[in-house]
Amino acid sequence: MATRVTISTKGFEELLERIAEVGQDVDAAAQRALAAGSQVARAGMVRRVPKDTHNLERHIRATEVKQDGNYHYVEIGVIDADADTARYGNAQEYGTSSMAAQPYIRPTMAEDAGKIRKAMRESLEQDGLL
Repeated sequence: MATRVTISTKGFEELLERIAEVGQDVDAAAQRALAAGSQVARAGMVRRVPKDTHNLERHIRATEVKQDGNYHYVEIGVIDADADTARYGNAQEYGTSSMAAQPYIRPTMAEDAGKIRKAMRESLEQDGLL
């Protein structure tokens, strides 16, 4: 089981409606904003992950922005890792009966949420939408 985080545009509905009103491509704007936010989140995870062998760090990735109808999302975390790396990532994030947790995903999402939103907002501003 891989450990990953999903960032979506949930909560941006009003903003996206305004974008549509000014005639911009909502899907493209949302994808660029999510891509910008995902890079900030990925950097935070890489900064916080335990770096014993750097294997786990190398597997922290962000997918391309995906779309399912009007729902846009990106996955960030330990992606495309072998089973041992995925188990190790979960053990680091949540701990085990014999090892304390050394979380890197949850602290990133909690502590860097403002930075992630800021990157998304700046992307929309660059598109001239804010």
